[in-house]
Amino acid sequence: MWPTEDPTEQLRWRIPCTTPVDSGNMTVLVVGDRVAVVLPPGETLVFTADETDDLAALLDEAAGYLSRGSEGSEAPAWPSSTPT
Repeated sequence: MWPTEDPTEQLRWRIPCTTPVDSGNMTVLVVGDRVAVVLPPGETLVFTADETDDLAALLDEAAGYLSRGSEGSEAPAWPSSTPT
C-alpha cells in the first residue's frame, strides 16, 4: 500500500486484494471531508470521518482475531448472513 498525492490534493492508496473472481486493487481516496473506497470491479463506498473511524476500529478488531488465530487459539466462526 502506498499513498500518492495528486494535483487536486486528494490522497490515494492502492491495496492489492483478491475477489472471488480475480485479483485487483482496492483504492482508498480522501476526497474533501469524505473517504471513498473503490472495490474491484468499480463498486464505490463513501464514508464520513466518523464512519471511517468506525470502519478502522472494526478492521483492527478483525486483525486481532487473525493474530490470535495464528498463535494457536481458535478465532470465533465467521458470522453468516445466510438464514439457517
